[in-house]
Amino acid sequence: MNPDFYVGYQPVAAPAIRRFVRVASITLGVLSIGIATFIIWAQGPFAVSRFDFGLYHDYEGELIEWPYPALIGNNTRYLLVGPGKYGVADLVRGHDETRVQLRGALISRGADRMLEIEPQSLHFSSNGPPPSRQIVDLGSVTLTGEIVDTKCHLGVMNPGEGKVHRGCAVRCISGGAPPGFLVRDEAGETRLLLLVGSDGRALGREVLDYVAEPVRITGRLERSGSALILLTEPRDFRRE
Repeated sequence: MNPDFYVGYQPVAAPAIRRFVRVASITLGVLSIGIATFIIWAQGPFAVSRFDFGLYHDYEGELIEWPYPALIGNNTRYLLVGPGKYGVADLVRGHDETRVQLRGALISRGADRMLEIEPQSLHFSSNGPPPSRQIVDLGSVTLTGEIVDTKCHLGVMNPGEGKVHRGCAVRCISGGAPPGFLVRDEAGETRLLLLVGSDGRALGREVLDYVAEPVRITGRLERSGSALILLTEPRDFRRE
């Protein structure tokens, strides 16, 4: 009988089989650790972002409705969204260029700011001057990027973009979160543009078929304060 023959019911395996199993186990263990380390390294770090979940603070400033509800206060522009996957357009409709007090939880990524507000905290008044609404026309552009929901992308979730986030982004945009167009320059730096229709209307369900995919968009680029706004039509979007 071959002494190295494996017999499953024997309490001890043959010496050659024990050596093989030992070497194979160590090799596979080291290889697994190496592959896992490489995958972690290749992914890179998450973007530096923030969501003060449940930490609501008082804010005051001027409300603007276009292109999406925002608060202008302390020289900062905050996009406004509601709890969960909802926007606040219906809550603030008709209060453009009025002063507002509210409570909100800060969401931020880079220089972009957003507040998840407590709807019951909204208090409007007509006191104070209207906000400066200077619009700068930056001309026609053709850009390639990805459509994201601004709430998750700005800090509620990481990575907040890409195929892994498609389902969540679709629900957020459907619920009224402003759609954004994430573009990168030659140096790899990202900028988030707010997407609106060519006539200035808010976009929502019209863009859902293109969320989380590489898309080429042609439109007119405008600047309103710190916000970049891309006026375009979904029918003209082209997948890359």
